[in-house]
Amino acid sequence: MLRSYVTKKYLFFYFVAIMITWLEAVITPALIQYIVSSFTNHQLHLLWQVLTWGIVGNLILLLGLAGKRYYYARVLTDFKSGIKQAIFQTFLYSRRIADEEVLSDLENDVKQLEDNYIEPTVIIISSLGFTTVSICYALWTNFYLGLLFIIFYSIPVLCSSIGSKRLDAISEQRSMANQGYVSQVTNMIAGARSIRHYRGQSLFYNLFSKDLHKALEQEVAYEKQRTLNSLFINGIDAFCSVAPIVIGGFMTYYNYLSAASFVGIYLVSHNIGYQFQELSYFINTRKSAKSLCDKYQNLLGEELTMPSVLKSSVFPIQLEQVSVERDGREILAPCDLTIEKGEKIAIIGESGSGKTTLLNLIYGEIKPSQGRIRYHGQELSSDELYQAGAYILQSSHVFDGLSLEENITLGQELDSVRMEEILQQTAFKALQGKTPSNQTLSGGEKQRLEIARALYHNRQFILADEVKANLDLKNQEKISQLLFSLPQALVEVIHHYSEEDLKRYDKVIELDK
Repeated sequence: MLRSYVTKKYLFFYFVAIMITWLEAVITPALIQYIVSSFTNHQLHLLWQVLTWGIVGNLILLLGLAGKRYYYARVLTDFKSGIKQAIFQTFLYSRRIADEEVLSDLENDVKQLEDNYIEPTVIIISSLGFTTVSICYALWTNFYLGLLFIIFYSIPVLCSSIGSKRLDAISEQRSMANQGYVSQVTNMIAGARSIRHYRGQSLFYNLFSKDLHKALEQEVAYEKQRTLNSLFINGIDAFCSVAPIVIGGFMTYYNYLSAASFVGIYLVSHNIGYQFQELSYFINTRKSAKSLCDKYQNLLGEELTMPSVLKSSVFPIQLEQVSVERDGREILAPCDLTIEKGEKIAIIGESGSGKTTLLNLIYGEIKPSQGRIRYHGQELSSDELYQAGAYILQSSHVFDGLSLEENITLGQELDSVRMEEILQQTAFKALQGKTPSNQTLSGGEKQRLEIARALYHNRQFILADEVKANLDLKNQEKISQLLFSLPQALVEVIHHYSEEDLKRYDKVIELDK
């Protein structure tokens, strides 16, 4: 599925360029072989022909290398563009990617796919072709010596898998130890103020030193195993590199092989040995990206559709003995609540009593641990509830670069008459046609902007979570008057209030811890 993000045209030209670069496998060995043959056989008149063909072959090779670089860049650009668009589209149209994860997915994950999946894949394909051409040339030059070189050069690669399992296990331990160390340090930094205030420096310094020591011990163990693996493989590689040369030397000495053929086979076989190592490394690298590939195969494989607009009434909204528990702790005690059309309801209670949790339940952001919620006698999905309600927080967001009207419509068709009425109602006439930003709008204006959005999109109810908490008294009153003037049902969490304030609401729900 990930291949679908690559343009086939560029992929075709890239593979054509790769096939041209396979000439590199035989050009230099063949050129040197025939030059040596020209001198040993006293056929100097052939030398100029060999050099001419060598120059032509290298020019073609240079074109292939240039095409390979260019079309790889095009393939990679297309892949990154396609998968980043797919990730962001999935983020916008579904809830399968969390808000806090999307930026990491767009940058870190795509970079890992580039380095550990795309690049190894194309290198493996290129290396396989290069190796095949080299093997064919070696066997064609002298079958027995060519086969001998191939066997000996493949032994170090096969042996490298012996120590790789042990190294992988130690690498995993190292990663876990480092994660634990970073996690502990992050935790300590977050609580540094308390550590200093309550003189806990000695305790936390000792804990830091202990975790650091564990992490560094795993680093040493990893480097030790890698050194042992390297000594083992390099020893085998040294033997396997010399052995076929000695055998080839004897074959040349006893006239079973010409000196020119021996040189040609040695050069091309050296390439084979290098390609074997490349293949081994990049195959393992590609394997490391399997979990990431599987993640996006599953994540991006579903068709995305815009949820249909909910036109039917959601009232009455009935919460029947709903409660929420997390990690065995009760966040919201069993609660009953009925919300009728146009009602204004205040939610009050101590800090930690579950006021915000209750709003999240009504809006479908979380599911109740016990009880159920019915909207006009039926259960609705979170996507359906998004079409029915608006959720106003203390900090509302303004999209920089968009006009006031675009910030309200958010991509929907502009109804000029309706927009005019809403701007008048929310006291935004002075900003009509202008481009506001998060820096230019005050807290009260941001709240009014969120209310304007709810009105324009015909939401049936509005949830407000302490929206007046950070406003001055003048702006608090403005927002209150606006909210109470709306025909929509209002469920508002309030913290600071007077008895007079509560009399304005149709219902007051007090939550207990």
